[in-house]
Amino acid sequence: MPTVREITSILEELAPLALAESWDNVGLQVGRFDREVSGLLLALDLSPAVLAEAREKQANLIVTHHPLIFKPLNNLQFDRPGGALWEEIIAGGFIVYAMHTNYDRAADGLNQYLAELLQLTRVEPVEEGAEELLKLVVFVPEDHVEPVFTALTAAGAGWIGNYSHCTFRTPGVGTFLPQSGAKPFLGEVGTVSSVPEVRLETIIPAWKRPRVIKALLAAHPYEEVAYDLYPVVQKGGRAGLGRVGVLPEPKPFPGFLAEIKTLFDGETLRWGGFPRETVHKIAVIGGSGGKYLSQAKRKGAEVLITADLGYHDFLYAEQLGMTIVEVGHHTMEAIGLKRIKDYLEQDRTLPAEFKARIYLSEHHSKPYSLY
Repeated sequence: MPTVREITSILEELAPLALAESWDNVGLQVGRFDREVSGLLLALDLSPAVLAEAREKQANLIVTHHPLIFKPLNNLQFDRPGGALWEEIIAGGFIVYAMHTNYDRAADGLNQYLAELLQLTRVEPVEEGAEELLKLVVFVPEDHVEPVFTALTAAGAGWIGNYSHCTFRTPGVGTFLPQSGAKPFLGEVGTVSSVPEVRLETIIPAWKRPRVIKALLAAHPYEEVAYDLYPVVQKGGRAGLGRVGVLPEPKPFPGFLAEIKTLFDGETLRWGGFPRETVHKIAVIGGSGGKYLSQAKRKGAEVLITADLGYHDFLYAEQLGMTIVEVGHHTMEAIGLKRIKDYLEQDRTLPAEFKARIYLSEHHSKPYSLY
């Protein structure tokens, strides 16, 4: 069976830790990276019922959306409220890992999944400037451009919005003089060489730098690879909180509202703000997204679907000319656990016997009831 480190490395390809909010606490919370994983349980929160389910399924790794630890602990007194849960976690040898705002903001994370379920097209993040970008420039001999291009794009370079494999090529001539001890791919030691090369340029998210450079060095034929990395002033990329996009065609608002209710398993909805007859451009933010009303409006959204809306959010939405729809916080976020399960099951490095031991929790957090 794989180790915790092997599993979390895959999860961090989906949801890089660097994308988390500064106030958040994501990643490994309890346990150790070198422990072998007998099974994996995905849950919104870690509750006594979820822990009992993990024990029953013999899943020693529990991956939650909401972190078990938000702030530093002063102590672990087991006879205080919540202490019994900690005692069971530690005594049972469970490993706990959290994917929270890093998963919310990830390029293919929770909000992207919600946009796909809503069948939105021409999708972009609601939040602006969430991802730091770098410009990568590398000089490649002409007959090796395609292998290097393939390696770079496979490692995640070259994404601009909804376009992948974005590069630019400029032909030129490279010169070099191999010194004593060199083992040149082209030319001879002690002789100046002039070689037709291509300047290959692309864009990469800063957090993908180690992976992309590793792929570059593995694919490039030269003993010493000439490449440059430049900080990009503008921010962008596919990562960011929320998504905004258009429906395949405009829809009557009452019918669209019914579709949302069906998508979220009959969840009771609240809606308000600006009344409208039809909708076309939609924003969605899993969890508490009321503070992004203005950004959604700037992106051209007519409707914002999110959770935890207050009285003044509805009044402000009306002033903005926005319609807002509130879905339960727990419902919006729990639905995204399936994306994590699918991602792990599609990974080629994980054995089939382990994939059969990845579970979605049957215990769904809902801290309130409607009377």
